Amino acid sequence: MKKEVILAIVIGFGLGLVITFGVYNARKSLQEVSQIKSPQTEEVEPIATPTSILPSLSIIAPLDQSITKESKISVSGVAAPSSWIVILSEKGEKLLQADEKGSFEGEIFLISGENEIQVYSLTDKGEESSKVVTVVYSTAEI
Repeated sequence: MKKEVILAIVIGFGLGLVITFGVYNARKSLQEVSQIKSPQTEEVEPIATPTSILPSLSIIAPLDQSITKESKISVSGVAAPSSWIVILSEKGEKLLQADEKGSFEGEIFLISGENEIQVYSLTDKGEESSKVVTVVYSTAEI
């Protein structure tokens, strides 16, 4: 019976050492991971004042490189609030003003084939943004 008790103590001691070593390595790894900085945190710039924020222009519809069967499509997006929006297409141009939230929408006509739609945003301060979207107008069955 003494051998069994001693064997149980040795096994328990060995198991305790293995568990302690595992916990020690896990804590060490977690400390190393917390010290590693992600690239996003290094690239963060100081918060800009509202006057230095450049107006952005985002086109919601139509999607770039899309195909449509309609000869008239709606161009919508978001720009700086109350900015002037110019939409240039193969068949003409459209001038409109974004609302107080910056949303805008205008309809344009397409020619058969590839249409390059250029959208410009101009604020009262003279800041300009532009985007280009390509839409293919086809009446062929796909």
